[in-house]
Amino acid sequence: MLPLVIPTFNHSHVLPPFEGERLSGAHSSPYLVSACEMVQRFAIGTARCTILDGLLRYRAELRDIGFVEGFQWLDGSFVEDIEAREGRPPRDIDVVSFAYPPQGMSKTEINRIMDERPDLFDHERCKQGFHCDTSIINLTTSPERLVQQTRYWYGLFSHRRGDALWKGMLQLPMDSDDHSARVMLDRLMHQGEPNAGST
Repeated sequence: MLPLVIPTFNHSHVLPPFEGERLSGAHSSPYLVSACEMVQRFAIGTARCTILDGLLRYRAELRDIGFVEGFQWLDGSFVEDIEAREGRPPRDIDVVSFAYPPQGMSKTEINRIMDERPDLFDHERCKQGFHCDTSIINLTTSPERLVQQTRYWYGLFSHRRGDALWKGMLQLPMDSDDHSARVMLDRLMHQGEPNAGST
């Protein structure tokens, strides 16, 4: 088992926005995690394992077409204790990918790939196929535009829907230990009711 770096949920059933003293470079959101840490922490029921399976498949498909550099912010009810708060499992995971375009591809080629892969770039189809509520941010965009987009997503993801409670989120590099996470998740899913970690 890996040492868990993802904080425990607080009394409001969310990840804390920071740990320790705010002015001392504290462990703070977005918390940097690996794919294996995601599985170890959140593979605690059939619904969550199904979503994790979709997330790993989504990431693999993005890497297969050249989106290999960058990171993803992970948020939504999946990274909250929604079971305790609302008595239900999460339905999906919110994913914003901050990624560099595939190396050596022109803008025309990238647009063609996006048109040919609606399963990855059409919001509703991606949600249906991978249980991921997705958006993609181009890291080569202008600094002004990048700051604007980051500000929007950080503001949205750092507050809980409904009551605007300040909360934490996770950051998963595009290049992580997905293969090991896949092995771990498959083993848990084949064992029956998964109970790998604790929320």
